[in-house]
Amino acid sequence: MNFSSLGNFKIVKNTMITPNVMYIHNDVKYWDKPEIFDPTRFLSSSGEFNASKHKAFIPFGIGRRICLGEKLALADLFLITVRLLQATSGYTIALPDGDGSADLAPNPNIPFLCVPNPYKVMLKKL
Repeated sequence: MNFSSLGNFKIVKNTMITPNVMYIHNDVKYWDKPEIFDPTRFLSSSGEFNASKHKAFIPFGIGRRICLGEKLALADLFLITVRLLQATSGYTIALPDGDGSADLAPNPNIPFLCVPNPYKVMLKKL
């Protein structure tokens, strides 16, 4: 058999290796309080968005097979977020049962994807 190595592991040549992105995105070795939603962790000291400051942030994959649509997805996400914020000016987005009430644990009925169970959000007038 023809082997390659990854760290201390020998791997048979042509074996497909898939990174566990959910584990990496929740690893306390890379993230301070990974279970807390904190968008400020992606801001530089001057307040600029800088996702590349975290080597463990890999939502579009890594290596040769990184998602080809990453740039388009990020551009669309920016436009959708700006439009949502413009349309909800004067409101805050909240959970009906209070902060921390959404179950963000992955839905076990959807294997191989990190999809949370459904939950509701509401707009509250400021």
